[in-house]
Amino acid sequence: MSEIRNCKRCKRIFTYVTGPQLCEVCKKKDEEDYEKVRKFLRDYPGATIQEVAQATEVSQQLIYRFLRDGRLEVASDSPIALLCENCGVRITSGRFCVDCSKKLANEMIATGKSLHDALSQKRSITGEERARGLRYLDEYRRDKNR
Repeated sequence: MSEIRNCKRCKRIFTYVTGPQLCEVCKKKDEEDYEKVRKFLRDYPGATIQEVAQATEVSQQLIYRFLRDGRLEVASDSPIALLCENCGVRITSGRFCVDCSKKLANEMIATGKSLHDALSQKRSITGEERARGLRYLDEYRRDKNR
């Protein structure tokens, strides 16, 4: 489903479907900037964030966004510092280190299982118990169907 939004960068109105909230012109510019940064880092892996920004004319914020989004990866000995948002350890790409990513994934799996178990338990409640527990919803549905 698409909707009308304003581009976050240039404020033009565009039809938004998914992804970054950028119009087609700004998305294209983003891709061009990404390619400039990617090529520069390939040729100069030891460059600082300031050097990359100056040489490519791409803002430091956008370069960090490319790194956080996992589109770019810096060498482990690179002077460009990217830190895990959870524990603060130095990482080369993304938002979280491997250990925190695994921990978050396990927590999501556990939450999903507990939600599944809770739903399964609700389904096994007798009709009388269900009527007592969902009285508000039942009344809402009854009123809505009139």
